Amino acid sequence: MKQLKDKLIEARTLLDASFDKKMTLPEGKEKRLVEAMRYSAIGGGKAFRAFLVLTVGEMLGLKKESALQIATALEMVHTFSLIHDDLPAMDNDTMRRGKPTNHIQFDEATAILAGDSLVINAFEVLSEENNLAPEIRCQLIHFLAQMAGKEGMCGGQMLDLIGEKETLNLEEITRLQTKKTGALLRFAVLAPAIASHADESTKEALEKYADCIGLMFQITDDILDIEGDEKLMGKTLGKDKLETKSTFVSLMGLEEARQKAHQLGKEAKEALSFFGEKADLLLEASDFILERKN
Repeated sequence: MKQLKDKLIEARTLLDASFDKKMTLPEGKEKRLVEAMRYSAIGGGKAFRAFLVLTVGEMLGLKKESALQIATALEMVHTFSLIHDDLPAMDNDTMRRGKPTNHIQFDEATAILAGDSLVINAFEVLSEENNLAPEIRCQLIHFLAQMAGKEGMCGGQMLDLIGEKETLNLEEITRLQTKKTGALLRFAVLAPAIASHADESTKEALEKYADCIGLMFQITDDILDIEGDEKLMGKTLGKDKLETKSTFVSLMGLEEARQKAHQLGKEAKEALSFFGEKADLLLEASDFILERKN
């Protein structure tokens, strides 16, 4: 998987440079807000969503600068979600990516504002003039808003909070994770298709792949919460079991959950057969999700 690892490093490097450009420190005292934004956004993490945007974009012939603009906006939304997810009112975590969470490093109010600013600035970035036609930028803005809002990530987070107090069944957990984790992964895979004017058959194959890896990503996350290494994960583990939270593992058991993840991996690869060798890197990404340690 050397090529995949090299591409993940490249995505992280490109993303950090883009973040650095989009989040320059102002002169006034409000720079504390931008410092908090940069603290959570720059460095650390796999930049997996950015990698997906760049990889699918390259496969479909999308210009790299356009793909990076999409990836930057998406990762801003993702970082917002992590900052807010860690807050005391949500998951109340103190570690993220191997360092103190945003509200611990700064304070709760600053963390809330940092998350707010990131999600708002994401749409500023996505609307900027570039090689994409105005109508395509509008489609991407609409799609990202859908995947991030009540129909997507935020709706999934609401279900997740409910799941801390109520026992959810497998259908409800699947819907929860399709929204909370899967929605932004779906955007990562399908946004480059929209931007490159891909045909419906291409979009359908990519949508199937995205939905499979979205669920697979969360199932492996649930497994790692039990079997993972906190140092490698960079966050507190075992909280789901401690809080008797409904997860794929709690409902299915470890082995059945693992089998389900592998089945999804097989289905993801089958979806990519439409593209032949051009999708080799995306095939490796599917294996990476199954084998990841963080």
